[in-house]
Amino acid sequence: MESCRNVLLEFVYREANTQIQSLGSGIRHKYNIDEVIAYALNRLPPMFASTDIGLQTKRQECMALQADITKATRQALLGVRRDPLREPEPLEIIELANAPYALIDVQECLNWTNLMWCDLPKALEESLESAIAKYNSGNLSSRVSKYGALGRRTVNSQMYLSKSTPKYSVAHESKQKEYEIYLLESRHLVHSLERLIIRMAQNRAQSFPQSDLRFIRLEDVLAKTLNRLPPLYATSAKGIAHLRYYAQMNIGSEVAIMVHEAMLEVRNASYQRIEPLMFSKIRYEREQSLTKVSKLLLDRQVKWQNLSESVSKSLEFAKSGKVCWERSPHNALKQ
Repeated sequence: MESCRNVLLEFVYREANTQIQSLGSGIRHKYNIDEVIAYALNRLPPMFASTDIGLQTKRQECMALQADITKATRQALLGVRRDPLREPEPLEIIELANAPYALIDVQECLNWTNLMWCDLPKALEESLESAIAKYNSGNLSSRVSKYGALGRRTVNSQMYLSKSTPKYSVAHESKQKEYEIYLLESRHLVHSLERLIIRMAQNRAQSFPQSDLRFIRLEDVLAKTLNRLPPLYATSAKGIAHLRYYAQMNIGSEVAIMVHEAMLEVRNASYQRIEPLMFSKIRYEREQSLTKVSKLLLDRQVKWQNLSESVSKSLEFAKSGKVCWERSPHNALKQ
């Protein structure tokens, strides 16, 4: 979940990356960093947070665990060396679905480096304009290439359009670092119980008075519950099925009780003060950006859940010469 995560992830990721890079060039490819991270996280205490304040507190606690993080990561390198004869079945997309994953997916689609939510509308519009310009240029070339000078001008135009212009987000270093941590949630590993706890909390919410529900945030409930359970991270379909079966057989009834207790604690704490959710500024950027994208694509239903589909569909239309978006005045005048 976007605003609930194991703060240890960023520490283990850095340590795993450092240790893998320290290996010889002939052996690094034998390791999947996500598998190394999952192995290490499953052997360290959970450090989930859901608020900006909780994030800072947990980071301090994680720093005190650096020796344990280093040891667990070293053990992971011994335990998860890849066997090319036994390639694991990857996790299903539904298991990986979250806002950071959606942003990474669109970043690749738009060929934009370090894409941030605030840059998404601009990046999308530029890609759409580029796609339709290439379409128009191709049609013009086929019509006029038999005319000497005009044909040469068209070729020059095509050369201009085909140049690979660097596309990247420019932001302050502190914001770039915040986004790097934010996007770690898009890694191909998941806690096996996260979706189960979310469903339990949503079902339990029906038994609470409506007036209380505004004090119970799902992110806070999830963080409190996961901090009381053993870490059960998986990177493959088989792994997640095994861990969920283990949880069902051994701690199923306990999880339900923990979820209810967490909801009561969150409600009581929120009566006093509701802290800003983790990555609250980035979440605000996302909401504003998706509103602009919805307007751009003439569709008021664009959410992060369907963002990749909406972007891909609009690009396909543009590549076929169809204008399916609200063009900026200066772009519209080019037609």
